[in-house]
Amino acid sequence: MDFHLSLDVAFRWISASFPHAESSPGPREWVTMPFGQQAWMAKKEQNMARETFVAWWHGLNVGQQQALVQKFYHAAGGDKSNAQENFEGVLKGELTAEIAFKDATVVLVDRNGRCIPTDTVTGQVVNANRAYHLDQPEINYGRVLERYKQFFGPEMQFVSAAEFEARATALLGQVGDHKQVKNLRRGVYLPFSLPKLVVADYGRTLKEIFLAAVERSYRAQFPNRPFVNCRKGQLTGQVKIVTESRHNELIEAMRQGPVVGVLFPTTLQGFGIEADREMIAQFPAGFTLTGAIDFAAAHVAYPETLAKDNTPVSDCAALSWRVPGNSLYFNAGDDRLEFNCRRLVAGEECSAGVVVF
Repeated sequence: MDFHLSLDVAFRWISASFPHAESSPGPREWVTMPFGQQAWMAKKEQNMARETFVAWWHGLNVGQQQALVQKFYHAAGGDKSNAQENFEGVLKGELTAEIAFKDATVVLVDRNGRCIPTDTVTGQVVNANRAYHLDQPEINYGRVLERYKQFFGPEMQFVSAAEFEARATALLGQVGDHKQVKNLRRGVYLPFSLPKLVVADYGRTLKEIFLAAVERSYRAQFPNRPFVNCRKGQLTGQVKIVTESRHNELIEAMRQGPVVGVLFPTTLQGFGIEADREMIAQFPAGFTLTGAIDFAAAHVAYPETLAKDNTPVSDCAALSWRVPGNSLYFNAGDDRLEFNCRRLVAGEECSAGVVVF
């Protein structure tokens, strides 16, 4: 949105900014004044504005003053134009300048909850195929924790239901208050929790704890459908976290204690995995790209949402498997849920997720 500084706005700003100017005439009173009184009042207003500007200017430090002048210089044309002549013309009264204030916030998510590729994203991005979509479930925090206890086992330490709901609600509030990413709330969101756990070998922990829980949860939800780990026996020592994904921050938080997060599972649908990794770098601190552990926790909690027919592929874009050109994913069909590897290309039905915790 643009905010143009007009004379009327300037007049009202001066009147509102000075206690001794509260009696300044309004537009109707102004036109009824004798011309001499109008001139006197205009001069008074001008002097007051100048005094205020001088006081404000001297309140800035040298660095702020230089930065402000530089911004105006570039706005006037910079090195590629006649900026100096423009400035001199304004100072001599030969030119006038109109100032427009623009919101510099880069909005990262559109009104549908999907990420908007920035200029820095060079990886492949294609249109999302909305035939593959998720429906927002009703969030029952107590039920999610019951599933965790049932399918992870009682030895895993999670938060209480009250703490789970309070922390997740706070996270959703923070997302809604952030101009860059508030539209995430327009897409599907899935609060989840992770246990207190030290992850020494990602692939081994994934295999022994998280994929095992996914299988139990999926089979309970869909008794006639198998869970197939296509990388069985090929995960221990073979899975690495990609540094720019920030996923290691989530794993470190697990070491400190139980984690509460919110997953936005389809915000990157249609983005290639390299584009996923470039995109997360634009997000505010506290947001990470999905790996397999967080996506697995969401699959345990919401199998009816993530693993029903025609749901998007869940890209674990924060991870590489064996070589940098491979990553991992969950893929649900109408007859099975499988965990497998794939190359980094974009797919219209594929989506990494973004996590805030």
